[in-house]
Amino acid sequence: MSVDTTATKDWGGGKMPKEKGDKMAMTIWVDKKLATKVENLAEKGGLTRSKFLANLIEVGVEEIEWADKIGMWALARVFQDFREKIKKGIRKGVEDEKSKIVS
Repeated sequence: MSVDTTATKDWGGGKMPKEKGDKMAMTIWVDKKLATKVENLAEKGGLTRSKFLANLIEVGVEEIEWADKIGMWALARVFQDFREKIKKGIRKGVEDEKSKIVS
């Protein structure tokens, strides 16, 4: 996969380069609640949001690379899918119980 590092993005009044020295810009979209948590944790740690997220990504990638080397990455993905299914089931059960109370 190739990455275009020469393009710029319009950031309301100016262009932000996608590359700056040995760094590269990345844009992600997250849930507003998660964004608030990120802001709070970054502030608590005395970091910018950008530095906080860069640190999280770096540590996460290192952990995933390690897990992949020992064959655990595929297993971790399975457990993540399982965890999501359990969470959905619990939420549905809570919603069902709430609807019984209202009825």
